[in-house]
Amino acid sequence: MKSLTLRVNVVEARNLMAKDRRGTSDPFVVIKLGGQSNKTSVIPRNLSPTWNEMFEFVLTPVLFDASLDFIVWDKDLIGKDFLGQLSIPISDILRISDAASFDDPKNEPVWHPLHPRKAKENITGEISIKLGFVGELDRDLLGMLDSSAEQTAVHATLMTTDDPADDLYFNQFTGDASRDQDVPQTPESPEDSSSDSVSADYLDKADTKAFDHNAQMGLLTIDIVGATNLPYETNVTRTSFDCDPFVVISYGRKTFRTRTVRHTLQPTWNERVFLHVRHSEHQLGWAVNLSVYDYDKFSNNDYIGTTELKISDVVATCKRLPMTPNVPTMMPPVEQDLKLALKNTKSADVATLKVKYTFTPYKDLRRNFWLTLIKEFDSDSSGMINKVQLTAMLDSLGSNFSDESINMMFLSKGKSPDEELTFEELVEILEGQITGKIVCQAKTMRRNKSRGNKNSKANRNGSDSDISSTSNSDATLQSNGEVEHVIQIRECPICRKKIKRKGDLDVVSHVALCAHEDLGKVDHFVMGGFLTEAYATRKWYSKIVSYVTYGGYSLGKNNANIIVQDRATGQLVEERMPTYVRLGIRLLYQFRSGRSAVERRLIKNLLRNLSVKQGKKFDDPSSRKAIKHFIAFHNLPLDEIRDPLDTFQTFNQFFYRKLKPGARTLASPDPKVAVSAADCRLSCFPTVERATQLWVKGQRFTVPNLLQDEQMAATFEGGPMIIFRLAPQDYHRFHFPVDCTVGPTKWIEGSYFTVNPMAIRTTVDVYTENIRCVTYLDSPEFGKMAYVCIGAMMVGSIVLTSHEGAEVKRMDEHGYFAFGGSTIILLFEKDAIEFDHDLRENSEQNLETLVKMGNSIGVAGSKRRS
Repeated sequence: MKSLTLRVNVVEARNLMAKDRRGTSDPFVVIKLGGQSNKTSVIPRNLSPTWNEMFEFVLTPVLFDASLDFIVWDKDLIGKDFLGQLSIPISDILRISDAASFDDPKNEPVWHPLHPRKAKENITGEISIKLGFVGELDRDLLGMLDSSAEQTAVHATLMTTDDPADDLYFNQFTGDASRDQDVPQTPESPEDSSSDSVSADYLDKADTKAFDHNAQMGLLTIDIVGATNLPYETNVTRTSFDCDPFVVISYGRKTFRTRTVRHTLQPTWNERVFLHVRHSEHQLGWAVNLSVYDYDKFSNNDYIGTTELKISDVVATCKRLPMTPNVPTMMPPVEQDLKLALKNTKSADVATLKVKYTFTPYKDLRRNFWLTLIKEFDSDSSGMINKVQLTAMLDSLGSNFSDESINMMFLSKGKSPDEELTFEELVEILEGQITGKIVCQAKTMRRNKSRGNKNSKANRNGSDSDISSTSNSDATLQSNGEVEHVIQIRECPICRKKIKRKGDLDVVSHVALCAHEDLGKVDHFVMGGFLTEAYATRKWYSKIVSYVTYGGYSLGKNNANIIVQDRATGQLVEERMPTYVRLGIRLLYQFRSGRSAVERRLIKNLLRNLSVKQGKKFDDPSSRKAIKHFIAFHNLPLDEIRDPLDTFQTFNQFFYRKLKPGARTLASPDPKVAVSAADCRLSCFPTVERATQLWVKGQRFTVPNLLQDEQMAATFEGGPMIIFRLAPQDYHRFHFPVDCTVGPTKWIEGSYFTVNPMAIRTTVDVYTENIRCVTYLDSPEFGKMAYVCIGAMMVGSIVLTSHEGAEVKRMDEHGYFAFGGSTIILLFEKDAIEFDHDLRENSEQNLETLVKMGNSIGVAGSKRRS
């Protein structure tokens, strides 16, 4: 496994708070990265301590989305007191350090302000840190770390605030508390514990002020680009100047600070701040103050100059663009050079601060989010949404809306559930639902009827008040008493903040703001758990829950995630279920539950079009940025990949990547040993009949239906069957398991149901319903075989690289799947193969085995060996 060695030098701190009665503190620092932890020595009675201590951390791709955390404590006789904290995203290390190598002369220690745990906490002081890599610097790993590959702005540091909007949305005191939540934590002593330093549930603190959406006007985004012609003072030797500028941005009680740029009069920051503007602040003529300072290591920072942006001028300049139906409203940024009022007026040049800003009303932010999400499920690009597409979209949000309530959405626009809604009609309905301005009459009638059973007179007199009271809430009741929500997520799939006990309006506003910088991230609601784990871990709030167990695992059962056994280690491994797979299973159960023929056809079309649509996205060059997140989440071994990462022009090219020679080895030179055709989760069965008893539950699953050929099916009657299931993180090229001659290939059109084990155990014939291709093989050792490649939900295409008539050897390539999980089925003639004991035993327990391509799976049957 490739890795980097990160060296951390904790140099010193200054101006720390005094926690002891004598007006001093005894500070030490705890440094944590994933499960690795170190701490400095304790410096007694010192508010500006010097440690100058070195620590090293092993950095693998799984930690590239994590953060390096520093927590400063005051050591007491019993316990400790919090002095401040700092969280540095690993992806920002190259930007902060100016050089990758720790020993590079340009790599100098950087001062960072310490942050509080919450807005009301009073923290002072800074800490000086030097970061860099030692040892061999792998090109691919450094490329993954390069934050410039991300087309999103760097956020300025939020220093102080009392605005609850920052707690709900862009609070940056604690960094990303859940970045590395799935990295195993090592035991630590109470002294080292930082459990009370970062709260992963920060959005749910009891002291968070109530957030009044009606008072909010919109979001002001300001990019601090750079400055020109800053004045300077000569340095001590009077041979040059000394200016290390940074910017402090103030708005009300909210303060941000950019990073310090060393030794320049023409600094470039390119850092972004978000300001939540209220109607009252606009009316009172508030302004954003921007002050430039010269950083001084040994004394107070020197003030250079200031300027301001009046909110009224910003709103007037950023006039709202005409709204285009079905298209998100994106305000182009306004660029402006602001003249700085300088402390030193002797300078002849005019110093300016360059900024870019946009102002977007909150309603437009939510509209942009809704339109982008709706477009994801407009699988046929018609500009309209039918009931099946709407139901799938609501499922992706974790909604528990009943079928009746979804019908009412159509009825509220004078349409039947068999008709379609325009994008704008659906946006109006969803906005009305979360703000309480639109309430489905069916819900109100149900509640009135329920109350009427106790007091019919009260029901008649109180119907209007019922609607009024419902309009003050963003959730309503189902007939069984369950509260209905448009959205139910435990964690934002974009920023990964945990979200609990929040109303629908709060949650939608949060995700809309998170997606504001890059609306492409709305795709995480569908693809969560494939590129990131963020959304895959949420509880599934749909009707399928009755088929899934939570809180414990049973081998071979329908667990929330899948349990497989790693053949190499013997360990049981949890395989997370991506969100799109959960969505696919939900649609599968809808398909199974006796829906009308029209709805069943619409479900098939939705699955097919979603798969094709996502495949096109991953063929786009912009999809390259997903590669490093995919590697980091799945901890893929980079030393196996044949080509350098920067040679992949799209995500799909990486997805069906090739491996280096020798990355997979042949289990035995004996041609009578069959080997795994792919990196996969494998199940094997002595007969197809046994497979249907244990694993494949489709009511119409038969070999003739699978092959669509009665005559060829007779060849494999009573014969063994192997299922190779490929998960998204697997190497997605497939190979020949035996020495053989390649026969003809038959392509069979079909659907795109998920091939997840939970789906295979339904009565829907997934294998015989899905798109697939069948290649017939003829092996001297194993006889005739059928090699069936089955497409699945989100599989863009099946590509064969072998040719009919070719004489091939074991492990020669047969083809690849483009994007997504997929499955291969091998059929043998009766008694043609004897499976390895461990594979056969696990399959009898409904437990898949994790194997690598080239591993042994069985030997030729005794009759053929003789």
